Amino acid sequence: MRNDLRQIHPHARLWIATAIILGLILCLKPASPFKTPPYGKIVAYYQNDYQRYALDRLIARNELEQYPCLYELWIRESNWRPHALNKNGGAMGIAQLKPSTWRNINTLPTQDGYKQVDAGLKYIDRHYGKGAICKAYAHHLAMGWY
Repeated sequence: MRNDLRQIHPHARLWIATAIILGLILCLKPASPFKTPPYGKIVAYYQNDYQRYALDRLIARNELEQYPCLYELWIRESNWRPHALNKNGGAMGIAQLKPSTWRNINTLPTQDGYKQVDAGLKYIDRHYGKGAICKAYAHHLAMGWY
């Protein structure tokens, strides 16, 4: 067999050896981590510290998938502004909670946006159920309030 290989042109031997090596590399190559689509991954976006804080709170609660609903809900309510005020109903803050709502969740009204995020999440938990932010958002889309 060794004599048979010597009769093959040197360039052809190089091509054969390259093909064998490439075939082995492809067969023995470990699976790429990028072959599997990233199912279940959430892309979260934030533009300010209050949104980042809300993301962190939802991660701690294992409810990250609810963030897009929370983001859109509070964009519509206050555009994530802690000093937003609705003069008609007295609602204030990021979550636009009314004075009676602040009392119902045993929290004092505040201008602190971080505490407003906590209060808004507490309100949603009590009114719509734990992990039901998207339910609150759906209600807002249907009724104009939540």
